[in-house]
Parts: sequence; structure tokens; C-alpha cells
Amino acid sequence: MIKITCNESFFYSTINSLLIQKNLINEINADKFITTIKIDIKDNNLYINCNGKKEHLALPTDVNILFSQILKIISDIKISKQGCDYYPYQRILKRNSKKSYLSDIQNIIFSNLIISNSGINKDKLYRLIWKKDKDISINKLDTHLTNLKNQLKKDISINVNFQSSDKNLKLLIN
Repeated sequence: MIKITCNESFFYSTINSLLIQKNLINEINADKFITTIKIDIKDNNLYINCNGKKEHLALPTDVNILFSQILKIISDIKISKQGCDYYPYQRILKRNSKKSYLSDIQNIIFSNLIISNSGINKDKLYRLIWKKDKDISINKLDTHLTNLKNQLKKDISINVNFQSSDKNLKLLIN
């Protein structure tokens, strides 16, 4: 969900691997992302820039401190669509004064669908959620889609629908 740019290739591959482990970046849907984090290393300092927010760390630094700074920067990122504000890194959807808290699976589904205007392949989405499953069971995904739809209707009175055509899934918000 995050695109990383960095002026140092070794550091880029290291931070990219860390963010994949922490599920902030996925390898399958690398062409679509919510935000870009620019990292520059210069004069034994690390500079992080994301959506106008900037942080600075002296090198060497602890990986946990770096990760904490990245989380601090991305926590307030929001996507507004059809009168709703979606905070992907807080796993919250807000509408008016109401909130809906998403589970990890619901957040993976919603975040991938909201940034994919043309939709996402159901098999790819399944593999993003259940990386270790050897067999794909689309019924399992469909159950989570139904639960997400019902939760959003109940929590924030919004109607979402999922349109599927040739295994391509799209999000429709009314």
C-alpha cells in the first residue's frame, strides 16, 4: 500500500523487506499504492518525507525507531470517497460522526479495492489475505465481503456493493 523511494539501493531493499513483513507493502499489487515515502540518506542522516510530513533520524538508528517514525507519518493518511473518510493505517472508516473499525482482513480488502478503480483480481486479493493457503476458496473471500458490507451498513449507514466480473472485483459505494 506504500511505495518507497530511496537514494541508497541497499537501504531501499532492507526497508522494503521490513515493510513487507509488517504488511504495509504487498508484493502482489505493487503497481497501486496509497502514498509514497521518500527516504534520503545523506551525511549520516536519514530523512523521511511523506505527504509533506518530514522526519529526521541520525544514523545508525534502531530499526524499531525507524518503523515507529514511518507509522507516525502514515497514521493520519486518509482517502475520502463518497462522503466517507478512510484511514487505512488506523483501519477506520468515518462518515459524519460515526466510525467503523475494520478487522485486518476487512482492511486488506477495503484498501485494495479503494485504490483499484478498475478492480482487483479475486485470486490476487485472496493471496494477499491468506498467503499460506495452498488452495484458493473464493467462498471464504465472499463471506468476508458480505460481512464487510453488513458491518458498514450497520456502523456508518453506508451501502457498499462488490461487483464481480470475470474474477475482477470492484467496490461500489452508494
